[in-house]
Amino acid sequence: MAAASQRQRTRRQPPRRARGPLVFGAVALVLMLALMVWAVQGLLRSESPAATSPVATSEAGTLPVVTPTTSPTEATVTVPAEAGTPGPTVTPTPTPTPPPPLVVGAFGELPAPNLPQAAFPPGQLDLTFELALDLASLPSEAPVYRLVPPDWNEERVAELARELNIDGEVQSTATGSFVVRSPAGQLVVTGFTVQYQAAEPAVTPTPATTPEETPQATPEVSSLPTDADAIEAARSWLQRHQLVTTPLDAGAVRERIPEQGLVIVTFGPAEPSPVLSAVPGATLAVAADGSIRQAFVAWPAAMESSTYSLRPADALWQDVVNRRGTVEIDESVLTQASLPLRGTARITSAELAWVDAGQGMTRYLTPVVRFLGTATFDGYPEPVPVTVTVAAVAAQAAPRG
Repeated sequence: MAAASQRQRTRRQPPRRARGPLVFGAVALVLMLALMVWAVQGLLRSESPAATSPVATSEAGTLPVVTPTTSPTEATVTVPAEAGTPGPTVTPTPTPTPPPPLVVGAFGELPAPNLPQAAFPPGQLDLTFELALDLASLPSEAPVYRLVPPDWNEERVAELARELNIDGEVQSTATGSFVVRSPAGQLVVTGFTVQYQAAEPAVTPTPATTPEETPQATPEVSSLPTDADAIEAARSWLQRHQLVTTPLDAGAVRERIPEQGLVIVTFGPAEPSPVLSAVPGATLAVAADGSIRQAFVAWPAAMESSTYSLRPADALWQDVVNRRGTVEIDESVLTQASLPLRGTARITSAELAWVDAGQGMTRYLTPVVRFLGTATFDGYPEPVPVTVTVAAVAAQAAPRG
């Protein structure tokens, strides 16, 4: 029995020789799979890097792009938005435009201007200023004029005296002035100025009478020349004696004095205009017959111009607000309103004018800015015209006071 059982177990077990080929086949299959994986990996390594693929580029583009500007502390940051939606852009603050270069003309730095003097007592005017004017409308440059002094000498003064029927001897002074006197009148020449005074007309003696019997005669207003005739007579006299060297302006009648039989006529240069100072200028007294009784002429031999920069408009306005300019108002306010005057001035316009600067024979015409408007004073019923004049040239010494 034992032998039979042994034989049955022997028959159920597979022959040992059949297991070897199966194991070998499995191992071979594994090796083939490994070779295939190795080959595929080698092929993948030979492809281009993933970073250069379009997908990688698209993902990188979703990050903020920082673009440096000319300023190391500022940048423009652009964040792309989703498709179809514009993204916000942050723009740096623009660089401020630098101011224009300062223009200093051919005469270098200028002396202080001779601003017009105030017509009211010091400390008696208290104004608050309001600006109703675009300061950008003010010019940034303007011409400055050098006044070339005339070359007077004894011969030229004697010739002028003879033209004026003054036959006296020319006298010179230590200061360079020339004086000629005669019964017909007097002539004085000093630097830029010529002063002429005609002799008073002779008075025919009359029998002695009392004032009650014969009142003093007063020239009638109608006996005086018209404004146009007086201006023309004064202009012709100046040009005939060659006392002006540049074109005159239209001229103006400043005053009519019937009791003296005179019309006072003034002139300034046609360019620049207006000139607020006496140089260049001419003032003449015209008599009823059109003759010139008195003359004061301050005129250069020539005027040379050069362009200068003006101070910034904001600085000019601050001079007005801080009361560093000359204020001009109608003098009648001083007699009708109580002092000190307090009020508000509303400035509505501005203009250029010229004043002289310097001393002696070294003189210039320098531009100033005049702010114009109206002032309302406490206790005074009507607005009053007001003008504030401030120095304007950048390369100029500050005015005194």
